[in-house]
Amino acid sequence: MLLKPLIIYYSKTGTTAKIAETVLPIIKAESRRLGEPKGWSDRLKLQRHFRRDNEAREPDRLIDKFDPIILMTPVWRGKPTLAMIEFLEKVDLKGKRVVLGLVGANETNPDALEKLRRKAMERGCNFIETIYLRGVLPGRDWTDLKEEDYVREATRLAEKVSAVSEFTR
Repeated sequence: MLLKPLIIYYSKTGTTAKIAETVLPIIKAESRRLGEPKGWSDRLKLQRHFRRDNEAREPDRLIDKFDPIILMTPVWRGKPTLAMIEFLEKVDLKGKRVVLGLVGANETNPDALEKLRRKAMERGCNFIETIYLRGVLPGRDWTDLKEEDYVREATRLAEKVSAVSEFTR
């Protein structure tokens, strides 16, 4: 049985969400948005009603019927988000093919990549691929991104997911 891809992502400013939403129809995937990390709602004074209906709450049931799993997270100051780290500490990825997409201003973020790759491997995935997606272009702010920037990054991600989908487990 051919399984559908699933994008699990965290987005604070909307950049990662926009790339995820743009790639969805291209790869015929579903998506789930991670909520704020534990304890952040109190620190940021966010209200519970900001949680989305399709937010990832029960990680293992969430991924059962999907493969590959695309994990997308922003990288801030060279570090992956706490939301993605918390998700990876809870989910069972045994036997899943995983594409890890890091969204940020830098072309590479080796420390963040290694931390998330290691966590995913500890959770049992068949780690397949990583991709760096530009969420901010050099010398610009994330609010400067245009539709073509999102389409470019979504297309790059779609190509990576397509290649991974061809690998047998």
